[in-house]
Amino acid sequence: MVELFKTKKSKSNYIFVPDFCGYPVPKSIFNNLETPSLNKFGCPSISSVKNKIYNANSFVDVEIEFGLKDDEPYYNYVINEKSMQINNNVHTLIKSLIVLQYENNVINLQLLAPYAFVTDDKELEFTTVMPNMKTENCTYIHGGFRPYYWVRSFNSSWTLKDISKPGKLYFDINNPFISVVFNKSVELEYMEVTEKIKNYFDQSFRVNGIRKNLNQIYNNAKSRRPKGLLDK
Repeated sequence: MVELFKTKKSKSNYIFVPDFCGYPVPKSIFNNLETPSLNKFGCPSISSVKNKIYNANSFVDVEIEFGLKDDEPYYNYVINEKSMQINNNVHTLIKSLIVLQYENNVINLQLLAPYAFVTDDKELEFTTVMPNMKTENCTYIHGGFRPYYWVRSFNSSWTLKDISKPGKLYFDINNPFISVVFNKSVELEYMEVTEKIKNYFDQSFRVNGIRKNLNQIYNNAKSRRPKGLLDK
């Protein structure tokens, strides 16, 4: 490949975070993280990002509306009966996946996701980007992470473009609900959670729900990182 389009390569795995939403979910409904199909394009600039971009289709089929009513945040949802069962368990699951926050006149909604990256590459970074899914009056909230230091899940996160109007998110099992871009070409594989990974993950899991100003907290966790998290 032309020098202009060469990229560094890396190795990473992904796991499904246990108890990521506080409700038991069978792992078989989670879709794999996969690269988009770019083979039909001959342009080397497109080919060079093939193993940098990964998507996963939604594991629930639901339309969510959120916004403000009488200055109070709200959401409601409609489950697609063609692909989802309608029962109390499914309603409990959907409610456990939705996190709605309203602060400083900004409202945002997250649909929790189980994915987390595990790597032994200190330089590897990824950025969450807007997935190719249908929305109304919504803007995606990006995030950037270095998974070597912080094994954590990342979510499908949104805010309203116009806070005076409701927003709608159409989570569809046939379309991505999360998309990430790496700074390197990544060989990405699924792996089961090992005891070593679980122990390190537990150093920081849900710590943001307890403490603020987390720099020292994460320094504590980082100092306890074992070598070779990818070693089985």
